[in-house]
Amino acid sequence: MRHLLHPCLGVFLLLWGGTVYGGVTAWIPEMQVLAAERAALQEKLSSMPAAPEVQLTQRLGWHSDYSSSPDKAEWVELNLGQAQKIDAVVLIAPPPNGGAVGKGYGFPLRFYVELLDEGEDNERTIIADYTDADFPNPGLLPVVIPVGGRMAQKIRITATRLCTTGARSFCALGEVMLLQGKQNLGARLEAIGPAAVRASSSQGTRPDWGRINLVDGHTVLGPPLGTHPSPTLGFRSVPTSEGRPYTNPWVEIDLGTVRPIDEIRFFPTHPPQFAHSHGYGFPVRYQIELREEDNDEPRLLPAPQSGSYNALPGDNVVTLVGAHRARFIRLQVLDPHVSNGAVVLAMAEMQVWSEGKNIATGCDVNSPDSTEREGWSRAALVDGFASGANIVEWPGWLTNLSQRREHLLALSLLDARESKVRAAYIAAAWWLLGGLVLAVLVALIVLYMRQRNARRLELEALHQRISQDLHDEIGSSLGSIMLITDDALALAQDDDLRHELDEIRDTAGQTLDSMRDIVRLAQTGAYGRGDLVAHLREITDRMLRGVSYTLNASDEVAANLLPMDHRRDLVLMFKEVLHNLTRHAQATSAEITLTESPNDLTLVVHDNGRGFTPANVPGTGMGLTNLRRRAVKHGGSLEITSAPGQGTTIRITLPRHA
Repeated sequence: MRHLLHPCLGVFLLLWGGTVYGGVTAWIPEMQVLAAERAALQEKLSSMPAAPEVQLTQRLGWHSDYSSSPDKAEWVELNLGQAQKIDAVVLIAPPPNGGAVGKGYGFPLRFYVELLDEGEDNERTIIADYTDADFPNPGLLPVVIPVGGRMAQKIRITATRLCTTGARSFCALGEVMLLQGKQNLGARLEAIGPAAVRASSSQGTRPDWGRINLVDGHTVLGPPLGTHPSPTLGFRSVPTSEGRPYTNPWVEIDLGTVRPIDEIRFFPTHPPQFAHSHGYGFPVRYQIELREEDNDEPRLLPAPQSGSYNALPGDNVVTLVGAHRARFIRLQVLDPHVSNGAVVLAMAEMQVWSEGKNIATGCDVNSPDSTEREGWSRAALVDGFASGANIVEWPGWLTNLSQRREHLLALSLLDARESKVRAAYIAAAWWLLGGLVLAVLVALIVLYMRQRNARRLELEALHQRISQDLHDEIGSSLGSIMLITDDALALAQDDDLRHELDEIRDTAGQTLDSMRDIVRLAQTGAYGRGDLVAHLREITDRMLRGVSYTLNASDEVAANLLPMDHRRDLVLMFKEVLHNLTRHAQATSAEITLTESPNDLTLVVHDNGRGFTPANVPGTGMGLTNLRRRAVKHGGSLEITSAPGQGTTIRITLPRHA
């Protein structure tokens, strides 16, 4: 059996390795392929920027009405006012705070995105269709949908299967960005106001929820930052607590010459010493002043109001749009930020975009005062760094984050495939183990049967030797006694002596007959090939002398071997029945029948004797108790049918198999 242990050990190792990645299951071909795919995905992820820190903002996004059915269609539409070239549409889920509980809150399960021209009946172009299957929850990472520079005036996102929480179904989005080159056209819609954003329904309390929140720049992602740590923190005015009287601070960039201006972007600060304060130093209310010459009267650009309410941006980029010309751009504080009781103005970076480029980098920065230490300086306002890292462009940054989302999704699908493959192999291993256990059991049974058969053959050989010895030794001695008795009878003259000698001869003859029966019983190989019937005939001839009888049995009866104890008791019961017949029945004839069925062997003995009432026979009378006991012992039965003057029928039934 030792050779069976090695496969079993391998199966147990496989089962154990199924729970340990890189264990025994690593040699499985499918697992090797999946491991290679995993390594490739992890290598790609390692080369991408890390997911940004989650940005918490009071403006969460747009939220549809609740519905009792997840299949109710909900849509939101952004109107640029005139056809514009669009490179990509970016969808971002709401931040996980306020009413938005959990990552990817409210993101539609199925949806499509289409471009529309002016008018409701004009051409519609579907640029993304995710209506055939549920879209994987994007969590806090963006979904970038390439548009390829197509022209469109309106962009509509239609949800055909809503997110469901409990019994309520709804749709929610945190931000929709429309990229054109390095710019986000969505910021222009905030300047237009709520009329630029329509929706099938909208609910929620401002400033948390509202249609205009889709384009307010407040996202869970925060500013687009790279991987290079920032050497500076940005610009900060001298806090009033440091010894100067309170005045509303300001800061100004000098472009050196009058330039066309398309956008102005502000990056709030988030210095390590104020880690708990997002948007440290960003003014509560402010205005932008533009001048072409130093002594010109400034033109005022109000800060975006996002409708009729205000909300601080946190660390998010604040974008002001419009076609202007200027050399000097000043941020004038109207309602200042107060930190620890001190008025302060702080800004990590200020960008001025003209014809697709930031022209503010390295320009002169002016302010009434400035903190020029510990990473703060006027020059840090235009050095290309935010408080934590270098500033990168929207398109590449968002595309990388969208690809990170796709790779993370691929990893999760890979995990599911690995689990499925591992489960399949573990199931196969259990089947293999079961097969091996079964094989071991079969081998043990075969070994047991062989040993049992060998013992049976040894026992039969012993029976044969004992039978032969009985026949040769005891039989010869009994035969000699009978011959000696016959010789003595021939010489004896005394009647008493002759009577005694007759009894000795009869006893020796009966003993010899019984011994021959025992020898026949011990010779197990003889029965089952017609010899049982021959033996019963011999017993009948010997015991029913003087009684007319018939024995009805085919030599083919009991063609299958009877167990030895069955045939032994059958012969003994038969002899007991014949003994009772000759001793008590006073019968002159008897009919004996031996029949078989697939499961039973039946022996019937009927005589024409005087009969009796079975109920009146004592428990031990006529050996009936022994007959019944022997039959029941083998799972058989004994039936006695008799009445005074009507003879007796005894039916013995024994199973043919042990």
